[in-house]
Amino acid sequence: MTQFFETTQAIMTLGALIGCASFVAGAFTLVALQKTKRSSSRSSKAEARSLAMLTALALDDFVGASYAAVHDNPEFNPMDEGEFAFHTPDPVFVLPKDVNWALFGDELSDEIMWLANRVSNLSYALDSLDLASPDYNGFFERRQQGYSELASTAIDLIDKLLEDFDLHLPAKPEYYRQREGFAAILKTGGESSPRVKKVSLVSNGSNITQLFPRTGEEAE
Repeated sequence: MTQFFETTQAIMTLGALIGCASFVAGAFTLVALQKTKRSSSRSSKAEARSLAMLTALALDDFVGASYAAVHDNPEFNPMDEGEFAFHTPDPVFVLPKDVNWALFGDELSDEIMWLANRVSNLSYALDSLDLASPDYNGFFERRQQGYSELASTAIDLIDKLLEDFDLHLPAKPEYYRQREGFAAILKTGGESSPRVKKVSLVSNGSNITQLFPRTGEEAE
């Protein structure tokens, strides 16, 4: 019996069997690798889509905060004209934490990171202005224009994310036209300081909480 395996026919038969087994094993391995690749691709696509939604929501929050900020008339202290306060906080752009930005590719991820940096730089720049200078050193105009420009960029990024990842954000009220509101401010260059001063005191019947006490005739 063992002599059969020493014959040329046996060697050829064994070689054929080994070849078939190798082919089958290779085919199974290839199929397994393809399935793993497809599964990994689907997982990466789902992860990218989830990150896109989180980023779009973060951008939308920033846009909403910016819209409130640029339409917020400051209130001045009647006892000290140099002291004023806004009724809404300064806009902040909070990015999702511990995520893989490489899922967006270099160009889109860079634009998002740059926007976050520009928001911080605008805040630092406004803080550096000397408000004791005439007309508050253009603080109010610079603030309106700065946040309007950044929010307009954020809206463009939202549109890109929605298109690239087939996303949809909830509809907003028809009268809440943020893009048009920012465009109008950028077109006019922001409001002037004299107009800001005229609306510095909160009138009776306003739904805005008065921040400073009234004095003289205004207190009556």
